[in-house]
Amino acid sequence: MPEKTWTFEAGDRVPEWLMRQTNCLLRFHRDAIVVERNREFQIYPVSVMNADDTMVFAEIIDQQRDAEVQQVLPIRAHTAPRSISLN
Repeated sequence: MPEKTWTFEAGDRVPEWLMRQTNCLLRFHRDAIVVERNREFQIYPVSVMNADDTMVFAEIIDQQRDAEVQQVLPIRAHTAPRSISLN
């Protein structure tokens, strides 16, 4: 299966095909590249980040209810940038 790549800007909503969300809204906290390869998603920052920086943040919709996030496929998050390429 060929590799698929998507780019997201900080503030973009995380799509349901990446992470299912219940009672929360997930947004990218920084510009990111998502790569689907070998039945796994890999998330890379576009610029340098520290290991304790956040790639995705959640906004809880109803504070009285539990929020839940489920990965659609396994996700591996990276802290080293990946450049946007046309290959």
